[in-house]
Amino acid sequence: MSEIIDIKKNPVSLLIFIMAAGIFFVARGTDPENIRFLAFDYEALPQRWYAILTYGFVHVDWNHIIINMGLLIWIGIWVERLIGSNRYIVLVIGGILAGGLTLLLRETAGIGFSAGAAAIVFYYHFAFPMKRELPFGLPNVVLPVVLLIVSVGAIIFGWLPAVGHYPHIAGALVGIVLLGIFRKHHKPIDED
Repeated sequence: MSEIIDIKKNPVSLLIFIMAAGIFFVARGTDPENIRFLAFDYEALPQRWYAILTYGFVHVDWNHIIINMGLLIWIGIWVERLIGSNRYIVLVIGGILAGGLTLLLRETAGIGFSAGAAAIVFYYHFAFPMKRELPFGLPNVVLPVVLLIVSVGAIIFGWLPAVGHYPHIAGALVGIVLLGIFRKHHKPIDED
């Protein structure tokens, strides 16, 4: 946790964490309806046009925020250091907007940082595909491949219908595309 607090190295990750946690605690401490205006809902367009971005910071249950913020802390801080804060903003916002576009095209609703997290996870794990950082010494490439197979399988077979599989895939694709563009700008990551 101390890694994310280093504001000079992780300003964007820290800001995302603070925003998502703040919105979450407002929802938990009052009424989730108090943050509904930030969630994406196709039926609320065009009045809530901004929600195609703000939905990415809205969580209302513990599992959702723990997983998404866990990925932000576990992987996001390293990606931010690897590509710099400005490119990291493009990666995260690009993932969220791509996920929001799937919600718009499917005329549905959605919340959560999952599309942004997918962009981060796919970026990092495809940037270092043979590095063995996963449990059981598995190469990094295994995680995004399994996540993609599960998401596609869930769409085909109707598993976990409340989960935004399309936004996950859209965020993942943004991560892969931006890896191709940003790879030449990678910085050494100091592990002090």
